[in-house]
Amino acid sequence: MEVGIIGLPGSGKSTVFRALTGGVETSERKSQHEPGLAAVKVDDERLDFLAAHHKAKKATPVEVEYLDIGGITGEGKPGREIGERVLAHIRNVDALIQPVRFFDSPTLGRAEPLEDLAAVEEEMILSDLAIVEKRIERIARDMKKGRKELAEELAVLEQARSLLADGKPLRIAPESVESEMFRGFAFLSLKPTLFLVNAGENKTTEQVLGLAEEIRHRTREQKRVAVDWLYADTEAEIARLDAADAAEFLKDLGLEEGAKNRIIKRSFELLRLIVFFTVSEKEVRAWPLRKGESAHAAAGTVHSDIQRGFIRAEVIPFDEFKAAGSIAAAKKAGKVRLEGKEYPVNDGDVIQFLFNV
Repeated sequence: MEVGIIGLPGSGKSTVFRALTGGVETSERKSQHEPGLAAVKVDDERLDFLAAHHKAKKATPVEVEYLDIGGITGEGKPGREIGERVLAHIRNVDALIQPVRFFDSPTLGRAEPLEDLAAVEEEMILSDLAIVEKRIERIARDMKKGRKELAEELAVLEQARSLLADGKPLRIAPESVESEMFRGFAFLSLKPTLFLVNAGENKTTEQVLGLAEEIRHRTREQKRVAVDWLYADTEAEIARLDAADAAEFLKDLGLEEGAKNRIIKRSFELLRLIVFFTVSEKEVRAWPLRKGESAHAAAGTVHSDIQRGFIRAEVIPFDEFKAAGSIAAAKKAGKVRLEGKEYPVNDGDVIQFLFNV
């Protein structure tokens, strides 16, 4: 899973990046035009239990890759859309995190979080509008040459243009805009987005939660949007500590867990992801999968050959495996099920795929 962190200059974007990645510095990027990049292993007690039980040589967790992407200025104007270099970095990410400044700055002055939110949204909308208009012009020329099959695409794009021209993001667009046909356009205002209030230490919890609620109200019509908050400067310092010291620090602050784990959970919810497991003595591994996807799709996540030669899946929910104590005991108790291609995988399923190629 790849998550891009975008935001206005001075929003604390790079500090948020360090808070979520365990203190990685964005200076590790290859050049000023390249995003900072860090992979974070997702802690999962279920994976730890399965690895210990099977005495596996290797335990592989799900990873989240965070990209600290520059290039959003908040100065979007027709004809000055976001550059191709920035789009190239955003195009393939699964979701976006947008820090919203809620602290006063010596250089930027008083925090204006809702105005900043609107500025970024406008820039993204204008970028999408430029892409849509260019494609509509191309289709219009092609249809004059007899390509009538483009009529359906044109109709959807005209709907999208109408929304964008009214200053509305594509996250409120009809589902047709989200179809496979338009995936390559990398519409920025269609990306699942977590708006993250980045609060200064002088802001009370009540103030922070109040702003978060205002943002929720503002984005209530949009699909695939979430809102959360953090004190990024403090969390970036916590991220540098070892587990024991970090836990003590969080306890002193009255927090149950750090932003790193909390935001990963929110990102999974935003993307509607679950986790299933495969086990062997060589490796126990956690795999991400879209909620509601089938055993056949899960097989393809593991390996294309397994999907191609899929016969059936042996499935046991993690909690039932843990209660039984072993696969053998679970089978004896009738807890292991044989499922076909269409079985909808559940979070925590332990699966052995039977296949033939």
